[in-house]
Amino acid sequence: MKLKQLKVRPKKILESSPCVVEMGSLFECWATSGVDDKRCIATAKALSECMTKPVSKAKRQNTINYHLARLSKHL
Repeated sequence: MKLKQLKVRPKKILESSPCVVEMGSLFECWATSGVDDKRCIATAKALSECMTKPVSKAKRQNTINYHLARLSKHL
């Protein structure tokens, strides 16, 4: 069997948000104390500080298509 061109679509990787922990703690504080409680101010401030930080995404290069193209010569 000869294939002229092999190509694989990369899997979509779901990445979690870097501020999920802070958001969860704020929701927990709101659920136990109420939305307008002053005890939740510190967790709300921590969440807002986390949201203002720039997020750097490391781009992962998928090399599977390169290797498939290289190996297709030998099929």
